[in-house]
Amino acid sequence: MLSKRKWISVFCALGLVMTTASAWAQDTVTSALDQRALDELKLMSDTISKAATISFETKSMVPVKAPSGIWINLYGDSKVVMQGPDKLFVRTAGDLAPNDFYFDGKNITSYSASKNLFAVRPAPATVEAVIDEAYRDEGKSFPFADILVSEPYSVLTDGLTSAFYVGRSTIGGVLTSHLAFSHQGQEWQIWIGVEDHLPRLVCATYLEDVREPSYTAEFKDWKLNEPVDAQTFVYQNTTNAAMTEFRSPAVFSRSTARDAAPQLMAQGVQS
Repeated sequence: MLSKRKWISVFCALGLVMTTASAWAQDTVTSALDQRALDELKLMSDTISKAATISFETKSMVPVKAPSGIWINLYGDSKVVMQGPDKLFVRTAGDLAPNDFYFDGKNITSYSASKNLFAVRPAPATVEAVIDEAYRDEGKSFPFADILVSEPYSVLTDGLTSAFYVGRSTIGGVLTSHLAFSHQGQEWQIWIGVEDHLPRLVCATYLEDVREPSYTAEFKDWKLNEPVDAQTFVYQNTTNAAMTEFRSPAVFSRSTARDAAPQLMAQGVQS
């Protein structure tokens, strides 16, 4: 799931999820790649990729070490709307670079409400190409980018070294399947709705990155195949914003999180 784009975000439990010793014993697997976990992940991937339109919200946290050496948690939330392969809108708020991102199939527009600035540049023809370009050119993209590609399952299982079906758990009133996976240097867990097959929670640990040891996010308010106003993906300059040089659409990149810590601490943000 973290293969290339490292979208992983989750609400990493903090008491939300507990698995009993008996459940662990019951679900212990002998194979490094538990087919039950792979099947659940594939079903989630197919559910998302087959939808004509999708929208969801995320609440995420990322730990960042402040100049004093103390770890602080930076909070953010996003609203995501996608239509087909070539329309995307992302509104991001919170501690990390509040930003509106529009992709209409031809151009990318990035808008900062706090600075009342916007920027536009030509873009590739698809959402997936935009994500690939962001990673190729800058080594970063949206934290949830892996579920916006045409075949999420292929991306999420690329380089997979282990897969484990943990069991059932209730997250926010939704019965989910709790799965755990690992790649080289990365371990992640995901909680997928049993009935709707949509991600509800993700938790990732980066074993080889001491600057950012984990990333968490919660997913909610999923909507699939609902009509979306075409204007959702087109920036309307209703605030008379000034045009500026385009900056990366990776508004929630790992480097952004690290760079934000000193500034936020100076402003009095506390863990």
